[in-house]
Amino acid sequence: MFFGLLVAATGLPEAAGLPQNALQERTVRAVRIDSPIKIDGELDELEWSLAEPARDFLQMEPANGELSTERTEVRILYDDANLYLGVYCFDSGGKEALVVNDVNRDFYQFDTDSFGFVLDTFDDNRNGFLFNTNPQGAKFDSQVGGNGSIFNREWDTIWHVKSKITEAGWQVEIAIPFKSLRFGNKEVDRWGINFQRRIRRKNEDTFWALPPRPFSMARVSLAGTLEGIQANSIGPNLYFKPYLSAPIVRVEGDDVDFQPEAGLDLKYGLTSQLTLDISVNTDFAQVEADNQQINLTRFSLFFPEKREFFLENAPIFQFGRQGGRFRRVAGSFEQVPADVIPFFSRRIGISESRLVPVLGGARVTGRAGPYTLGIFSMQTDQLKEEPSTNFSVVRVRRDVLGRSDVGGLFINKHGDADRYNRTYGVDANFNFFRGLDLTSYLLKTETPGVRNKDVAGSVFLAWTDSKIQAEAQHTVIGENFNPEVGFVPRVGIKKSVGRFSWTPRPGESLPWIRGFTPLVQLEYLTDDDRTLLTRTLETKLWVEFQNGSRFSAARKFRFERLIEPFFIQPKQAIPVGDYPFSEYSLTFASDRSRMLSGEVRLTTGDFFGGERDAYRFQVVFRKDYRFEAQVTWTHNDVNLPSGKFSTDLVITRLQYSFSNNLFLKGLIQYSGELDEVSSNIRFNFIHKPLSDFFLIYNEKRSTTGAVSERALIAKLTYIFSL
Repeated sequence: MFFGLLVAATGLPEAAGLPQNALQERTVRAVRIDSPIKIDGELDELEWSLAEPARDFLQMEPANGELSTERTEVRILYDDANLYLGVYCFDSGGKEALVVNDVNRDFYQFDTDSFGFVLDTFDDNRNGFLFNTNPQGAKFDSQVGGNGSIFNREWDTIWHVKSKITEAGWQVEIAIPFKSLRFGNKEVDRWGINFQRRIRRKNEDTFWALPPRPFSMARVSLAGTLEGIQANSIGPNLYFKPYLSAPIVRVEGDDVDFQPEAGLDLKYGLTSQLTLDISVNTDFAQVEADNQQINLTRFSLFFPEKREFFLENAPIFQFGRQGGRFRRVAGSFEQVPADVIPFFSRRIGISESRLVPVLGGARVTGRAGPYTLGIFSMQTDQLKEEPSTNFSVVRVRRDVLGRSDVGGLFINKHGDADRYNRTYGVDANFNFFRGLDLTSYLLKTETPGVRNKDVAGSVFLAWTDSKIQAEAQHTVIGENFNPEVGFVPRVGIKKSVGRFSWTPRPGESLPWIRGFTPLVQLEYLTDDDRTLLTRTLETKLWVEFQNGSRFSAARKFRFERLIEPFFIQPKQAIPVGDYPFSEYSLTFASDRSRMLSGEVRLTTGDFFGGERDAYRFQVVFRKDYRFEAQVTWTHNDVNLPSGKFSTDLVITRLQYSFSNNLFLKGLIQYSGELDEVSSNIRFNFIHKPLSDFFLIYNEKRSTTGAVSERALIAKLTYIFSL
């Protein structure tokens, strides 16, 4: 059936590349004003009439290149301190037609009506700041790098937004302090800029400067131009952010421990392009708990960084696009797994799942002419057998050609005279035409007593356009490659990967289907002697529906060679040998903008000489934008020659938004492997931008009810600016 639909789709023509009316260069001018704008969502100041609006948004989806079905107008003003945007989002359906189901900080903008924009403040076609809001004035901000290939979604900065829902749709006023941005020192700057509006009930995406599918607004080289900005004099740029933390902790078999803490974060703008950050007695008490994972592999699992200090300007320290690269598949973005992440900040302050006190550190990030700089140093305290350790990183990139860069990286971990580890290397990232990307890197590590085979390198080539995504990569990782401040799941390998996907559009012949994405991916992995270790051939067909729901059917052929026993359970080992696999899966995800939505994934097939059946069910309930409940159950039934076992993981998320700055969130997880229930309850009051009060309750207990750990933490931060 699905292949019949695919054949029907492929017979329909589609104009290659961008539509003709999207090729026009887009330019908007910012108007300087003498008095500040009151950010109240009204747009009633006379100054707004001085600015010529950016309008005539074009559809990326569903009717690529056609004018938006609803009108959007954006006006831009600025004064000595702020950049202002005034936006009218007209809607013929009136306020009743708006879809708003999330007001959380860094809300998921794909499920709601929204307006966003990106600023390429250096006009370098590589880096930018992305902002997004919705009809209830929620905030999302992110840093983008690598011309849209790298995202730092956890980055937060100070900006102000107020929206208002009217009978004609909704409107919004935005103020971004120039101190929150980084930009050049030209007398009159030209910035790259683009706007995007999502009309969720129609699942319609519109842009002012329309990029070709499958790119997003983050592809800053395809943005329009903002003219007239004069922001080279912003005055002092100094922020102090002290904190007070009062944790009460009790571990099973120990007394109650109460150790109040205080510390300070400082941010100083050395120039309009370079920023100094200093942290003293760094504290991460408010960080949300990690999502637990089921590991049925022989390799370490990856858990993302969530700590605020390490997330700021994280894309600067990205190396060879590793660890931060995203690709778009069937209307959604997925993060690409990395073979090597040379600098992985979770290695700092966390040792074998234990927290190590962080005494403090400093970081300088930003730009100096054509150079992007990142200098980082942090010191941890001594903890039992862990010595006090310094972690230092130097990252330099230089712009070359139009949208490319070359750079170097040096990482040093130093504990005492005999304990050190170093990683250093060079990388090059090239972007040609609209969609050709070439990335390569070479890395070496130094560890006492280790010689030879301590090098890793890779070459990656990708082509992306409106119909085709093709990738090829070859990676070599020596068996002694040891980046102790990085993440490498597998060493001693030579890995080749090829991936090809195609996105035909059925158009009016199948109006309920937006597009198909058949894809094929081949991985071939050997050891240094070219002995085959792993081979995977995966074919998949994605179907994206007009309402935003998705379906996929996949088949994966896999070969694994075990050269030593694999203990999949503490007392159950899979013996040495060769194991062929055939695995099949079906996935369906419904329209997440609805009050009730969900996802079902079913997998069955061979597994190391036996069989595995896996199920994943997710249900999401949203009463409105204030309340959301989400439950995800993942189950595995594994039948091996050595015996049967099953795994269960249940993750429940609850959140209630009292307002745009007052939230209550709960994360409750049950792990059958650990026979444990863990809870993380967080109350968060944002009493001013980047200033918070947290009240956190953490608990771990066995399924019998015995509590192994319990903590109640209060934390207050307040930001002072000069």
